[in-house]
Amino acid sequence: MKFVAWMAYHLESREIVDDYIERAREYLAGHELVVCKDLESIKREIADADVMLGWRMTPEVFACARKLKWVQFGSAGIDHTIFPELIESDVILTTLGGIHTTVVAEHVIALMLAFSRRLDLAARLQIERRYERAEIAASADELAGKTLGIIGLGRIGLNIARLANAFGMTVIGTKRVLEGELANLDRVFRSSEYRKILPMSDYVVLVLPLTGETQALLGREEIELMKDGACLINVARGAMVDHEALGKALRSGKLRGAALDVFPEEPLPPESPIWDFPNTIITPHTGGSHPRYGERAAAIFRKNLEAFLEGGKMINVYDRQRGY
Repeated sequence: MKFVAWMAYHLESREIVDDYIERAREYLAGHELVVCKDLESIKREIADADVMLGWRMTPEVFACARKLKWVQFGSAGIDHTIFPELIESDVILTTLGGIHTTVVAEHVIALMLAFSRRLDLAARLQIERRYERAEIAASADELAGKTLGIIGLGRIGLNIARLANAFGMTVIGTKRVLEGELANLDRVFRSSEYRKILPMSDYVVLVLPLTGETQALLGREEIELMKDGACLINVARGAMVDHEALGKALRSGKLRGAALDVFPEEPLPPESPIWDFPNTIITPHTGGSHPRYGERAAAIFRKNLEAFLEGGKMINVYDRQRGY
């Protein structure tokens, strides 16, 4: 059986991609693995390939595939690489869902602590060599007793809830399907009711997949519904937020802060006005970064490989109806 790997250094570091592919290679004894590093080679090699590993698929490349049965993507979300021909095909699409469960949850907690303890302000004062204890002390706070609204109670969202609960926060959130009680949650709403949690939350976290329903999730009206002085944290997708409305809310003081790990265009252009938003922490889509990415990605691939070869049940299969 022929496997092809399409390297994508523009999405992940070269070290992470190389580590993942080399670990995956160990599980492919007896099979052919061809590693492609440019467009022409993947177009040529995918013609007779059974399986592709990679971060991206394009209509141009997919049109060259004559016997492709399965694509194992190297990311948890694949909204950036879905197109009609792929959706309408019989090719099995699997993701690395769950690979970020621990690290993104910790990233969110770190961002909330940064706002609460005014590490954002301390960093700016340090650059300016200003020792302004009173300025920080006047606005420093604690997470205990605050309300966290999590929009998207998937694996990452539930882990955020677990950690926030340990800090003594009231945790509310939204979930597409409500089934029984969820640990560490004080109240759960249906996904369609997400606007209800906006005026209740001191911190609002977006951690859900980008679909037709979640595109432009927070517009001017939704941001206006948010609690005065609240903070927005987006570790989902940049397209979910109206950044013009967000900038106005930050400048007016309606919102106390925003932490953005994802953007409408990535890399974020130097000329983007988002760089100049006040009280904003920007992390360059590193919420899911950690040194064990390749190891965990290869473990997911191995589990799916065994199921694929034996006709078993694969994990993280992309649901074409839900869009994730």
